[in-house]
Amino acid sequence: MAVYGGKKHSTNNVSVNYIITPGKEILAVKCKNSKSKPWILASVSNGMITDPLWKCFSLRNEIFNGNPWTKPDFNDSHWAQAVAGFSNRGENPLGKVLDIKDEALWISTAEDDPKLFCRRNLSDKATLPLTAIRQDISRDTFQTKLDGVDYALLGQPLSEHDVIDVIECFRKCRDDSQCLSFNFEYKSVLPTRRCELHAITKNQDPENYVMRPGYTYYES
Repeated sequence: MAVYGGKKHSTNNVSVNYIITPGKEILAVKCKNSKSKPWILASVSNGMITDPLWKCFSLRNEIFNGNPWTKPDFNDSHWAQAVAGFSNRGENPLGKVLDIKDEALWISTAEDDPKLFCRRNLSDKATLPLTAIRQDISRDTFQTKLDGVDYALLGQPLSEHDVIDVIECFRKCRDDSQCLSFNFEYKSVLPTRRCELHAITKNQDPENYVMRPGYTYYES
């Protein structure tokens, strides 16, 4: 597993490699950056990448109560899905990190906290096939920037959906020829999340681009 976290190097981003032994059920990554909001980027030799299927939390909002967050039986049902930013392609403003797949996405939380905890359940049979996710990302990419977290585009949407994760919301927008952007509810007490498709972008309707806690705005 190749992992990179923290701030960007001035000339070259270099990942750190770890060996995942057979039988492991959980990938757990901790990142700390005292100067700015931490983000994590990673990929595994079996094709798994950092994406919105991970769950992330900041230390400020978590109490572990003696149950280690790295263990399979830790209850992360109240953790929000990861906020995904740029992919690891050369044109992204964070720079390309060597030895990590291009399709991997920088992930974090909506909170502005110096410590970041992210988990991925390797035994979760309900998650979408990784090959399908990689095909979707390579075919067309919707991304969010830092100022898109806890913001949304209001107004009459093309359509509204209840989805399982941001990947399903992305697919609905991709499959609608009129869709140019979408709002995704990343934090909810319900098992589903709200997905709102729009035929315009925030630049076309800046007055309706407003703060909306619990949502993230994406556009192509």
